[in-house]
Amino acid sequence: MTRLSGKRAVITGAGSGIGRGTALRFAAEGAAVVCADRDLAGAQETVTLIAGKGGTALAVAADVANEADAAAMIDFCADAFGGLDILYANAGIPGVGTGAGTTLDEWQRVIDVNLTGVFLSDKYALKHLIAQGGGGSIINQASVGGLVGVAGIAPYAAAKAGVIGLTRQLAVEYGPAQIRVNALCPGTVPTPLVRATYEARGGFGTDTGESVDETLEMQRALRFPLGRLGTEEDVAMAAVYLGSDESTWVTGQIWAVDGGQTAA
Repeated sequence: MTRLSGKRAVITGAGSGIGRGTALRFAAEGAAVVCADRDLAGAQETVTLIAGKGGTALAVAADVANEADAAAMIDFCADAFGGLDILYANAGIPGVGTGAGTTLDEWQRVIDVNLTGVFLSDKYALKHLIAQGGGGSIINQASVGGLVGVAGIAPYAAAKAGVIGLTRQLAVEYGPAQIRVNALCPGTVPTPLVRATYEARGGFGTDTGESVDETLEMQRALRFPLGRLGTEEDVAMAAVYLGSDESTWVTGQIWAVDGGQTAA
């Protein structure tokens, strides 16, 4: 399992969920991984899991909405591993709220982390990749919520749609430098973030009263032609492809990893 052998990667939001699952998979495929997270203890736990399987990883505390932190995590990777090859800008927070019911402060916090945080992570990765002489892969975390309407997540959906637009823009701008920029749009993967979102929404739509587990089961039964929810590994394997040399002619793509949800 050496699809990422010799690659040096930064994964944001690596302290849990899809970020942790992808960090484990990247390391298993031979990458040296910087696990960045606002929750340093969570990032360190991911590093411990990687080390226990013989992989190479380091943890760094970073709030991606803070420009100094975004720059520092990229520098940390370059200093520790001698360069950067892959950024997976995965970090995000829940963004529950309707168009009329979301306060400006709630809106701004979600945009700050889920869109501006991706922009800042990309910005400093691009600077480093260009200084290195070009090449490399940036993977941005969007969502099916950025592709189709989902009731009750207005700020989250707006942020993720913004990530999709940003991804296409950067792919065009930096293609001549052989820097590939793509976005993943996961469907429902029952990570801590997803569970927190359903808990805050109060059910399948908005305030319909089901438990989180009941909501997830309804999602599975009604929305996924493949008949199951996603796993962290499903998304991680897509990220491996986009980070590897197998995808050197793939850029500007918005890839739904969603069990057929958007097709249905």
